[in-house]
Amino acid sequence: MARQIKSQNISIIEDDFAVCETLNIYFSARNNVQTFASAEEALAAEADFQDIDVFIIDYKLPGKNGIELFQHLRVHFPEAKYILITGEMNYDLAESTRQIGFDALILKPFDITILDDNISGLIATTA
Repeated sequence: MARQIKSQNISIIEDDFAVCETLNIYFSARNNVQTFASAEEALAAEADFQDIDVFIIDYKLPGKNGIELFQHLRVHFPEAKYILITGEMNYDLAESTRQIGFDALILKPFDITILDDNISGLIATTA
């Protein structure tokens, strides 16, 4: 059974409405969740990110991709945890995300409890 994270501020940046809505419903039961359909939408709301604990970022976004968004956010929010989700996996992408500092990389489609366990583990390491 997945460990549920409690009282976290989570920002989800995902352009697939069904995936975004599923994550929002699942995590908003116990957390404060913000959702955005693009990197540009998220960046427009950047002033509201001061208390974000976890960013869940899709790799393939319209406009800036998830890595470009991460590189910007990491400078401004270094204490947050960052998870990249992607439907396309290759060695170069996996190595790149590790080298630049993502906390986790999860391949779609995924069981939502895997994402939940990853977040719980990341939060536990900073508690």
